[in-house]
Amino acid sequence: MSEEPISHTGCCDEQNRQNSLMRIYNYLDGELTRDEIDVIKDHLANCSQCQDDYTIEALLKELVRRSCCQDQAPAGLAERIRARIVVERRTYVRRTFG
Repeated sequence: MSEEPISHTGCCDEQNRQNSLMRIYNYLDGELTRDEIDVIKDHLANCSQCQDDYTIEALLKELVRRSCCQDQAPAGLAERIRARIVVERRTYVRRTFG
């Protein structure tokens, strides 16, 4: 990755914290190399601010995963989407050709 190195001081300034947060997202999404994983794990072990960010993001990702993995859409959702598409098409046609 082309991001700047993560601080190993145990405390991040604002720029390092933003870089760390981006790496946390990539880490949670499984998008890092083995070396990058080792760097972020080491950083998380030494930076309580980023460890807190990681915990929150990991919990949020798990909540979304559990909430969004239903086999069936809620009743009426498909019909509401179809109706909205019709409205959007009419609006587009009126703006384009009206």
